[in-house]
Amino acid sequence: MSQPQKTTSKTKRTRWIAERRLERRDAVGGIVVVRVGSPEWPPGAEEWRCPFIILGLGDDSIQYGRSDDSMAALQNALIGIRCKLMQSGVPLRWEGFDENITGFQMAVPFAYGLGFQQHLERMIEAEIEERARLFRELIERREARRKARAKPQPK
Repeated sequence: MSQPQKTTSKTKRTRWIAERRLERRDAVGGIVVVRVGSPEWPPGAEEWRCPFIILGLGDDSIQYGRSDDSMAALQNALIGIRCKLMQSGVPLRWEGFDENITGFQMAVPFAYGLGFQQHLERMIEAEIEERARLFRELIERREARRKARAKPQPK
């Protein structure tokens, strides 16, 4: 996966296709705006690129995720966004969440081979299933307590 690359060139107007607003939860406060553009094949280029910009963290330049096809360039842009947000060290919250969640998840890497990727995916799926099982048990216990309280007491 390639690192996002910066540019200050504004020769072509970027077509933004998605935007997310994040609340800064530090002393500065305010809003951070993340935008992703449409993947493009620039004239004379050797690979696809997908522009992204993060406004409100200091570096407002357009950066790019790059790859051999448009889908991978888009995925690399999302990975680049996550990396830049994490590197900033600024606590950020996506609207509607109580915790500092941005909604930009870590991608499972495939560069180390299919076996490694599948191993990580199985570990993640097992953790999710365990959390879901614990949550279902909690719901069942609450429901049982509610039913026990609602039963009419014999006289």
